[in-house]
Amino acid sequence: MPGRRRPWLLGAVLLAVGAVLAVPLAAVASGEGATSVTLTSSENPAAYGDQIILTASVIPTTGTSIPTGSVTFENSGYSLGTVTLGPTGQAALVESALAAETHGIVADYSGSDTYASSASVALEQTVTVQGSTTLLLPTVNPAPYGETLVFVVAVVPDGGTGVPTGTITLMSGGSTVGTATLTGGTAAVVVSSLDAGSHSLTAAYPGDHNFSPSVSGAVTETINAASTATTLTVSPTTAATGQQVTLTAAVTSAWALPAGAVTFSAGGSSIGTSSLSGGAATLVACFAHSGTEELSAAYAGIADFSPSTSATVALPVKGGSKCTSGCVTTAVLSPSAAGISLDSFQSSAPQPPQLITVGALPQSVNQGQKVTLNSTLYGLSGAPFPSGTVDFLQGGALLGSVATTPVGANYGFASLPVLLSAGSYPSITAEYLPNASAQAWYTSATSSSSVAVTVTRVPAPTTLGVATSLNPSPEGHALIVTATVNHPSSSLTPTGAITFTANGTKPVAIAVNSLGQASATLSTLAAGTQTISASYPGDENFAASSGSTTETVTASGSPTPTPKPTPTAQPTSTPLPTSTPKPGATPAASATPTATPSPKGTTTSPAPAAVIVPPATTTPPSRPSGVSGAGAANPDQFDTSAVPPIDLISLVSGIHMGNGPQIILFLVLGNALLIAAIVVAARRGRKLTRRSLEWAGGGADQLGSAPR
Repeated sequence: MPGRRRPWLLGAVLLAVGAVLAVPLAAVASGEGATSVTLTSSENPAAYGDQIILTASVIPTTGTSIPTGSVTFENSGYSLGTVTLGPTGQAALVESALAAETHGIVADYSGSDTYASSASVALEQTVTVQGSTTLLLPTVNPAPYGETLVFVVAVVPDGGTGVPTGTITLMSGGSTVGTATLTGGTAAVVVSSLDAGSHSLTAAYPGDHNFSPSVSGAVTETINAASTATTLTVSPTTAATGQQVTLTAAVTSAWALPAGAVTFSAGGSSIGTSSLSGGAATLVACFAHSGTEELSAAYAGIADFSPSTSATVALPVKGGSKCTSGCVTTAVLSPSAAGISLDSFQSSAPQPPQLITVGALPQSVNQGQKVTLNSTLYGLSGAPFPSGTVDFLQGGALLGSVATTPVGANYGFASLPVLLSAGSYPSITAEYLPNASAQAWYTSATSSSSVAVTVTRVPAPTTLGVATSLNPSPEGHALIVTATVNHPSSSLTPTGAITFTANGTKPVAIAVNSLGQASATLSTLAAGTQTISASYPGDENFAASSGSTTETVTASGSPTPTPKPTPTAQPTSTPLPTSTPKPGATPAASATPTATPSPKGTTTSPAPAAVIVPPATTTPPSRPSGVSGAGAANPDQFDTSAVPPIDLISLVSGIHMGNGPQIILFLVLGNALLIAAIVVAARRGRKLTRRSLEWAGGGADQLGSAPR
């Protein structure tokens, strides 16, 4: 019995071996060519917020057709985005949000029906801390003592598109007078503790992970003594001689309760002095003579409050008992006599906010830089902060709108970064529009003043980054050179063309795309070290710049060294080694570089100087097939050149020549025929064995029945 199963076991083993060989060979026969990916950066290192253009070039190891598909850019495993390959086999991704540190970025090619997927080596992109500039703007200057002031602080990047975060500190003579948290790069600092006089204020920004620290220039804030009003009341309103009379002086100010002393007078002569408490002072007096006393109260004022004098109050005095001591006058404090508190005021009808300011930081910029428009709203006493929106207008034209945010009990703030075209904006105003919850308190209103902004058209500085699709590269390999105009603007794009030159060849100008990039294809480069230069002439918004790169070209047939980053070049991916001819392959299938077709009017033969041509899409050359018996002695004889011998090396070579499907079919059919033959042989063997056993059994029976 065990012997009968061995043919089946052998057949199963052969079938399994055929299936295992068929799977990888089918993948090779599908026609997927190997690729390598080169990743370059337009600016490395770059400051945080600067626009970085990552360019991935997918390069076929064999063949000349342009790969299709997409490239995914990954930063430490996180996707930055996926971009479809262009007609040159390149994909570019704009990135400006990489944190200030060193990043390992990889470009992962998805593959296609023609080419296999691959990935670049990690590009070490260095992002440095961006510089910052801190600007300080007082909203009311000069201001009266006691008024709550709002100072606007803006922290703007020296370049790029990032937004600084963190807190800012407002300093006066080395002392902190207020702090605030940045929102969108701006903050409003509320201050109510400045004494009368001149104060030199600065705003300090400590920096964050992406921005460096900075301190604003000094701004002088002038605080004037607050104006006051003094009111005198007398009780009783008529008196008898010798009767005690209470004189009360109330001293008020719009922003705070005054302190100091009040002098009371009768007929122009002082009758006593009393200190203010809670904004009021009292004096108790009696008068010895009948008649009319002309009474008044004078507030002397202090450094923070200006003096004031009450109106004269007439007090009729009638005859009566005489004062025993010549009418001694006594001044007493009256804490219960409170001054008028504006905070307890509530409007019976909606009114405009007490004050609306408008400002801009900075007021003069170059085109492409942002201006932060701001407005501070001082609400009514006792009312909530003015909620709603603020429209910023220039001559009736809307520049933008933003919602107000509270910065105090009844103070609002609005900040709006805008990009303005070149020109003069002489009268920008802020208009407040209350929302539904604020309409019970406030009406719409426009700022009492305006601010002027100037935007100058000045060509922004640029640098020109130049990178190649493969460095080093083998002689005869079509090379893509990409030049990128790097610039600080976040809203404008360079226009015009970039001119490429390789070792003194005739310059070729190629228009930049929407990213500020231009690419040229070098059809041939002689072996050795080649210098590729590019220049950008500039336009009305951007200054001219130039750049170059050094390309190492290896001689044909020599091994291509592994690319290594240089201090002036971007790290590039390591190209796959050149394939060596396999046994059984024809000379036409050897790994010989194929020249890229040149446009009309150019030569395709190698020359000492490179030829710059536009990128062109080519189709892969047709693969050679086997010869069907040509030159054989017997035309009917099976030609083994069409189907290579059945061994792994020959099979791989045959598939490389384009015979993969036929060979795989031959393997499957051969295994099937072999198994069928084993099955037939096994069955015939069983039949012969059965007959032999039957014959042997019959003979034994006959021998057993014979007589002895």
